[in-house]
Amino acid sequence: MTYENILIVKVAWKYYNEGLTQNEIAESLNISRMKVIKYLEKAKANNVIQFKINLEKIANIDLQNAIKEKYNLKDIYIVPDSHEHSVDSLTIAAAQYIEDRITSDTLINVGYGKAVSKTLGHLNISTKYKVTFVSLSGGVKFYMPTAIDKTADYYTNPNYKHYIMPSPLMVSTEELATQLSNEDSIKNIMEMIPYSNITVVGIGALSEKATLVKEGLLSVNDIEILKSKGAVGDILSQFYDINGNVIDLPLHKQLISTEIDLLKSLNHVVAVAGGLEKREAIIGALKGGYVDVLITNEAVAQRLLE
Repeated sequence: MTYENILIVKVAWKYYNEGLTQNEIAESLNISRMKVIKYLEKAKANNVIQFKINLEKIANIDLQNAIKEKYNLKDIYIVPDSHEHSVDSLTIAAAQYIEDRITSDTLINVGYGKAVSKTLGHLNISTKYKVTFVSLSGGVKFYMPTAIDKTADYYTNPNYKHYIMPSPLMVSTEELATQLSNEDSIKNIMEMIPYSNITVVGIGALSEKATLVKEGLLSVNDIEILKSKGAVGDILSQFYDINGNVIDLPLHKQLISTEIDLLKSLNHVVAVAGGLEKREAIIGALKGGYVDVLITNEAVAQRLLE
């Protein structure tokens, strides 16, 4: 089932089974009322709605609701498993989720990593909207250029702006990190972050496939040491345990990055993460309260209730 079909079923379910109004549905799913009307029409045209909701098309509704309740999530979108292109499936769904919530003058915070990079690459945003991208950490410049080139020239179209921290993600000492973070060019960008409409982050697992390892910022030995200290995953390169508690590590003080705890106060934090190897990392992130909306795959979703 595609992301749009999942959303169509959610709208139909809330309208016909829960008795919500179109305005209430729009508010609960954070989409426009016009989108609700459009999806109700599609639900009828696609035979999702007959005299009742076609239950075969909402096999994951109970699972979604159970996960939302257990982890106090605003929403979760479960993408069908794809062994060959799992990252693509998740990031396409994430891009469509973001597109549905973009209006004029939207500010989007973006994190670090492969999932965020690919999500930005799939975005297809109307040129009528003014969208501002703000990086949550240094090192993000490698992931930004393809974000919206499907609809406009990313660097010259006046409707799109990007504010990227002009620094690496990690530096050699705590003193240098402090000095750089106090530079106006970085401090001014950090001051924009709390005013975001949407924040998009990835969730990292502790493995040799992690972006931090591939970028040469950590070694495989470093990963094993982090595991021995109880780390299960990271967001914005800050490591936490299975309960979401940030672990006290010297490397955190060498980062040019938004502090992970700030995510709890931001509007609409969307995490894009899948694969069973990330199960514990996702659980820790959810228990820590860093995420409002999770986009993941079926296999992981089913294991989140264990």
